[in-house]
Amino acid sequence: MRYLIIISVWFLSVMSMGFAQDEAEEETRKITIIHAGTLMAVAGNATLERQSIIVEDGKIKGIKPSYVNEDGDADVTIVDLKDKFVMAGLMDVHVHLASRGDNPADYALNGVTNAYKTLMVGVTTVRDLGAADDTIFKLRKAVADGDVIGPRILSAGNIIGVGGRDNGKECNGVESCRRTTRDMITSGADWIKIYSSCSGGQFCSNEEGAPMFFDDEIEAITEVAKKYEIKVAAHSHPRASALHVLKYGVSSIEHGSFINDEAMEIMIREGVYYVPTVAVMDMIEEDIADPESDPEMVAHETKFYENNPKKIYEAYKKGVKIATGTDAGVVPHGKNYREVERFVELGMANADALKAGTVNSADLLDLSDDLGTIEVGKIADIIAVSGNPLEEIKDIENIVFVMKEGRVYKD
Repeated sequence: MRYLIIISVWFLSVMSMGFAQDEAEEETRKITIIHAGTLMAVAGNATLERQSIIVEDGKIKGIKPSYVNEDGDADVTIVDLKDKFVMAGLMDVHVHLASRGDNPADYALNGVTNAYKTLMVGVTTVRDLGAADDTIFKLRKAVADGDVIGPRILSAGNIIGVGGRDNGKECNGVESCRRTTRDMITSGADWIKIYSSCSGGQFCSNEEGAPMFFDDEIEAITEVAKKYEIKVAAHSHPRASALHVLKYGVSSIEHGSFINDEAMEIMIREGVYYVPTVAVMDMIEEDIADPESDPEMVAHETKFYENNPKKIYEAYKKGVKIATGTDAGVVPHGKNYREVERFVELGMANADALKAGTVNSADLLDLSDDLGTIEVGKIADIIAVSGNPLEEIKDIENIVFVMKEGRVYKD
């Protein structure tokens, strides 16, 4: 009798496990259907009206030309954006999320705050190009794990510069540059960022300023990066520094304040991106207008102000590939939209400005297979705007909905 009871208990346990497995297999699918009044699936292409975007498991499963309310036997959540302009999440490929403060605690707190501000204005992906220490790598992981609310982060870690610098790493001579680059990559850098010229706030960043690296130093950096299949972004203001770094296969020129026709031709031929950080002009305007500003610095900044907008527009008209980077951290976080607004102010078409912040930026970051457009199979990074930024670019400030990887963060 005792054996019969044991066998019966075993049989019931096995049966219950089978039922539980069947229930797990038959668990109802959960999907989100976004009803988009106007859909810009691909910036630069014609918009679509009255579309349904079907999101499942963080990805775009389908796009249907009408408002649908069901998908098979799935458990459906409807997001009503029938009176909104829907597009792919924006990208900002030049930010500094965790570089301000006096110690690692400050960097972390500021990083968390800045990440939240950035996501709430519709920027779902950033490239961080210069942090104070390794806090940015920890912030990147915390966001990826869902412990901190913020955009997807690609990070260069610390900037590599000649002689070492605040928030930077030393590069003095071939061995030093090679070691520093390896250290940055093995620490977790997705990109390498180099200071090939002085900072914009230094007088040596003017048009005639000299490059900071010797040939063998920059070659050491870029060769290590190639070995690890890591791209290099080059901070450059003077004319000569851009021409210098372009000889060594960098993937983007940051700022590029005084690039000339020769540099532009190389960039077009080699597919090098221009990230002009024109949003910094907001700060420069304020400095120039401030009667308490140092006159010598005002004269220095005035040269930037008079040169940069027309230089960026010239590059745009020639066909240089342009991506959107604000230098947030130097300028305020949470106003990342200023870059696309500034693009339009200097003459760029609204559609091209939005393309710079989505399609082009995804291409620069090698994320085009997953991000930058709203297409079947891609990650569901989707935002909605009240208004129409194709007609009035300032409407890009009116972000009313943010989804990243299928999760709604702002509604």
